[in-house]
Amino acid sequence: MNPIVRIVEGRVLLPTGAWEVLPDVHRDIRGHDFYPPFPDLAGIPALGSTANVPPPARTLHIHYSIPTEQFDWYVAELDPATGQAFGWLRAGGPYGEWGDFILGELEAFIRTADGRHRGQPEAPQLIQRDTSFRAAPAALCLPAPTI
Repeated sequence: MNPIVRIVEGRVLLPTGAWEVLPDVHRDIRGHDFYPPFPDLAGIPALGSTANVPPPARTLHIHYSIPTEQFDWYVAELDPATGQAFGWLRAGGPYGEWGDFILGELEAFIRTADGRHRGQPEAPQLIQRDTSFRAAPAALCLPAPTI
């Protein structure tokens, strides 16, 4: 059964609260939506609700990355009113950690290149949503020594 999702006065009302931070300002460069469909957002647990679940068993619902580097963000919990997420993140190395991040900040991130690659201007780097990712336990998604 799909969760009830309603749009009222320009806000998206999910069962866990109202979503108010869907700018998606770089969609034209990214080529796909940064945020998943609203019914998928509605299925993500509220912040703090998986605190008693062992990390390997926590369900990860969304995966974001910078495809050319080792930067990853996996969403396990979400506050739809603020876009604050809790999940697993890796910042440029083989290891990661559990922590908080703001989806609106990830969506707005853009790094423009100042150099050239093989004679061509480098494309700006954006944080991408892995559109093929499906919700799964952390033990099936993350490098074993980092869970």
